[in-house]
Amino acid sequence: MIKNDAIYGICSEITKIVCVRLKTLFPNSELILSTWKGENTDGILYDRLILNEDPGAVWFDLEDPNFTNNCNRLIVSTREGIKVARRKYVLKVRSDLFIFSKSFLNYFYKFPFYDPNFKYVKNRIIAFPLDTIKGHKTPNFIQIRPYHISDWAYFGYKEDLLNLYDIPLTKEPAFSQYFLNHPKNFPDIHPARLWKMPPEQYVTVSFFQKFLPLKFEHMSDISDNNIERSEKLLANNFLVLDQTQFFLFSLKYARLQLLFPPLLSTTAIFFHTWLQDYDHTCCVPFFKRHYFRILRRTICFKILNFFLT
Repeated sequence: MIKNDAIYGICSEITKIVCVRLKTLFPNSELILSTWKGENTDGILYDRLILNEDPGAVWFDLEDPNFTNNCNRLIVSTREGIKVARRKYVLKVRSDLFIFSKSFLNYFYKFPFYDPNFKYVKNRIIAFPLDTIKGHKTPNFIQIRPYHISDWAYFGYKEDLLNLYDIPLTKEPAFSQYFLNHPKNFPDIHPARLWKMPPEQYVTVSFFQKFLPLKFEHMSDISDNNIERSEKLLANNFLVLDQTQFFLFSLKYARLQLLFPPLLSTTAIFFHTWLQDYDHTCCVPFFKRHYFRILRRTICFKILNFFLT
């Protein structure tokens, strides 16, 4: 989707700026803009333009009927863009994410250990940290959210990203309005939301269900050992980098990773959180584990978060 005005008036015509920056940083890359038929793409820099049929979106929030679930739009636009890519690697980003550096590439091959029982990619897909979580913590309860990887940005082999997004579309409106007809038997930080699960979980779960009989009925389904299984699957198939490592900034939301509310910070997945799961679930030899690195990043993060929030 083409983005125009940014939050706080930071800039206008976001997508134009993002595309120019991507081509400047990766001059030999193939820049693919995947959007909808009827969108105005005048003045936007790209090498290939993909105009898709809009699959539409369905309302899912009792408090705001204009709040729609864009999961099928995400799947279609991402999948069709990746399909036509002619390069070995693919960087998928939202059209409102400004990238400052390509240093994230240095991490791609840095973590060579896997548990072969949980590995379904050629090489781990680098994922964005904002909205990558294990759950939500409030003063009163914790809502567990297995398999919740941010869909804002990915980097990896084309075949892995295509496999991630080559999944069925959600069946609507049954998916987006699932809890109209089903009771919520778990505490929910958004009780007015009716969807079965957000797009971040649907994409990841649908990908893993290609390879194993994963039972996951809704966003907080902790049956079938989903908490432990989620940690193993995410650690073996994704690499979560902090925002200071991925160097991406949203011009639409102006969100910084270090400005998370303190309670959410305890359940979000950061690089040091991912490292812990990597060490414990990916057959990493004892002498290769990252004890001091995890401790150092955890302490530094807490100190910075304390002073910046």
